[in-house]
Amino acid sequence: MTDIADMKLSADQLARSSGRIDRLRQRLAAEGHSAMIIDHEIDIWYLTGFVGHDATLVITTDVAAILCDARYEEYLRPWKDGGVHEVHIGPRQELVRRIREVAQACDVGTFAFQAEHMTVARLQQFRSQLEGIDFISSHGHLLALRMIKDDHEVGIIEHCIDIQQRALHASFEQLERGMTESGFTAILEFEMRKLGATGAGFDPIVASGPNSSVIHHMPCERPIGDGPLLVDWGARYDGYCSDMTRTFQIGPADGKMAELYDIVLRSQLAAIEACRPGADCAEVDAAARDVIASSGYGENFPHGLGHGLGMEVHEAPNFSAKQAGVLLEPGMVMTVEPGIYIPGFGGIRIEDDVLITETGHRVLSDMDKSAGSVPLNLR
Repeated sequence: MTDIADMKLSADQLARSSGRIDRLRQRLAAEGHSAMIIDHEIDIWYLTGFVGHDATLVITTDVAAILCDARYEEYLRPWKDGGVHEVHIGPRQELVRRIREVAQACDVGTFAFQAEHMTVARLQQFRSQLEGIDFISSHGHLLALRMIKDDHEVGIIEHCIDIQQRALHASFEQLERGMTESGFTAILEFEMRKLGATGAGFDPIVASGPNSSVIHHMPCERPIGDGPLLVDWGARYDGYCSDMTRTFQIGPADGKMAELYDIVLRSQLAAIEACRPGADCAEVDAAARDVIASSGYGENFPHGLGHGLGMEVHEAPNFSAKQAGVLLEPGMVMTVEPGIYIPGFGGIRIEDDVLITETGHRVLSDMDKSAGSVPLNLR
């Protein structure tokens, strides 16, 4: 659909939003809260399906009220007509007054707020201008809800993966000797948009030669030539994103590169095999780390093994030694991305997106990993 005038929320969209809001209410009630103010854009998107700047969502036991300014009035009409949400439109300067109106209508005297997102300035404003209403810090409710993906969410992530894989293949067809990292990055982002992505899931990493040893390298004007080429990229579609990494050898085969690639691949496969419900996140990290350490490169793997993936590229939980006691659950989507980085030579990282299932796991990405050790010739 392209015409905003024809836009409607489907029954499935409304049911999804209603279900997520009810699950949040249950978590709040278990903590002794009856209302919450949410001003984190991604969490509002998750709960309502609406994304817009400067919106605030007020959740009470009876009401889910979207407070926004006139920029989004027409866009929000389907939410107003859907029967699940209230919509309050007005100047940003009147936000406090509108919150008070909702609080009075719903007999709310205390609001929980997201301690991980609300700024000190915003909290001070609320406390000074909303006399008689208490604000209590609360943490982690939306993180916990968003950790577990349903089939609908997994399907969107799989579509993101399909887009990004096809886009990389299309981009490689245009890769020529002397093209810069920045130039190839631009092609890759364009190809993802051509295939329907709303954009990249994050700023892509395209690192050639010795630049590939920089874990979060920013593409620059270095010409791509012989040596390793590390590409860490993802697509964004319908609010969700994907995240993969592949490392290729440009030009003649390199024995050292092939050796390191084999170690990293074995490390990744060991970690993926360890992914199952009830597995400890620290133990999955150790499964990968042990392979690399036993090969003599433990100090060259300085980052955590991976992270949750969803509406944000980095979500809870994480694979790291610090996550001991955090257990995998069905519905989690995790990245598994071990690497070895040697300054002056380059780096190798292999990353896939893995769904935790009721019985084990399913790798969502299917791009051939053996191709990473095969020379990639440039025109």
